[in-house]
Amino acid sequence: MKLKTLAVVALAPAALIFLGGCGGNDNDKNATSTTPTTKTVGAPGAKVSFVAPKNGSTVGRTVTAKVNLSGFKLAPSQVGKPAKQGEGHLHFALDEGKYDLPKYSGANGKLAVKLGVQGKYSPSVTPSITYKNLPPGNHKLDVYLANNDHSNTGVETSTSFTVKSGATSSGSASSGGSGGGGY
Repeated sequence: MKLKTLAVVALAPAALIFLGGCGGNDNDKNATSTTPTTKTVGAPGAKVSFVAPKNGSTVGRTVTAKVNLSGFKLAPSQVGKPAKQGEGHLHFALDEGKYDLPKYSGANGKLAVKLGVQGKYSPSVTPSITYKNLPPGNHKLDVYLANNDHSNTGVETSTSFTVKSGATSSGSASSGGSGGGGY
């Protein structure tokens, strides 16, 4: 009897290891998971492109960036709500977020502080943003289409430009707005 008990106790850890490995295979259609899954919401067919500043352009220390959108609706009243395919807002990131602070991106930067994303991106519910007091040199501006819940749709583009020394105004196209957050 003691020998049977000893064998069961000795084999128990091996059985647990074996059973622990079961059910984790993505190909097992009968496996269940206790981990909640997050549904990714993309924006199929959506496109975003920069109108200003043009890629490779030289601009002043104040730059108003403007984008064109297709297949995606800016939805200011839905920010912070659940993701809905084809609507949301924009996340601009200048030099990987280095200039996404109130000092540079104004109202959008203030909103980034409020959301805890300053230094990462500047959110916007308009198709434009203005950066001021940029240092001379080469810069890269990315824009991402974001779902209402701030998750990334996977649709993005970028433009690169040079801020010239001693310049005070931008040579970029006028956007007709300040690019304020408006959340």
